[in-house]
Amino acid sequence: MVNHSKNVIYIFSICFLFLCTCCLLFGYLICTDKTIYANTQVPEISLKNPGFVTCYDLNSSMDVSKRSLFSIILYGEQIIQKPQINNNKENKSCIRYYLGTDRYGRDVYSRLIIGVRYTLIVSSVAVLFSLIIGIILGLLAGYFGGKTDQFISLIISLFWSLPTILLAFVILMSFGRNMISIFISIGLTMWGDVARLVRGLVIYYKEQHFVQACKAMGFSHFRVMLFHILPNITGPIWIQASSNFALAILLESGLSFLGMGLQPPIPTLGNILQEQYSLAFSGKIIQAIIPSIVVVLLILSFQIITNHFRDRTDIKLNSN
Repeated sequence: MVNHSKNVIYIFSICFLFLCTCCLLFGYLICTDKTIYANTQVPEISLKNPGFVTCYDLNSSMDVSKRSLFSIILYGEQIIQKPQINNNKENKSCIRYYLGTDRYGRDVYSRLIIGVRYTLIVSSVAVLFSLIIGIILGLLAGYFGGKTDQFISLIISLFWSLPTILLAFVILMSFGRNMISIFISIGLTMWGDVARLVRGLVIYYKEQHFVQACKAMGFSHFRVMLFHILPNITGPIWIQASSNFALAILLESGLSFLGMGLQPPIPTLGNILQEQYSLAFSGKIIQAIIPSIVVVLLILSFQIITNHFRDRTDIKLNSN
């Protein structure tokens, strides 16, 4: 019964992440508002409830620049003229706002889809950055040992001693609040976990017979590390990367909520949450909690998948 429940939760997590991946790849195609950043503002319909329907003048609602399908997938459509509300019976195009509108009259559903896209982009690049640094330094520390290991371990301990948000704040204040700085600030808070993991695994594997045989055959250190040790430790690294992905989403959302992430009008889950949370005090509970639910589900999904793979690769657990 317990295993069945775990499998159901795991399948749900996979399905939810698949939907988020569709938002990442084809976000503008499944949005109601396909303009850049889903940022079409119609103040006349601000703070409408989920399911609200309004109609626009057919000519103005279609007044967007012509782009190729590939350009729309990447950047959305460029609006030329603000759509005009038209609730008459003729010459109109109606739109349903599935999750309502925010205080600026923007479609919350479309903003969430594009917000998931940018949050996943930032998190993916940050995790990749942390993997590159962590794997390189972990390989060097574990393989060569001695003073190299001591120096790299000191750097890891130094980064671990700094509060995560404070470190990210210092980097963003030093280099500006742009996308590259956000990649670096989030990545630098996570590489230490990867480096410690890789270091420990390399210390174990470098004493194995196949590595000793490679050294006896005169293989270079680079070849031994890259082609013989690294392929044997990719499993635990991927598990750590999955866990770091959840942490990266949490950090990105936290930074954006505090105004230190990507700046409006670019939507991320963090700045959408920052814009929407105050609506709870005015009775708009659904609009206020939907961004929070998406953030929680994203983080939980990655954690569940991480735990699943960790259980599948646990020899002691599988032997019982």
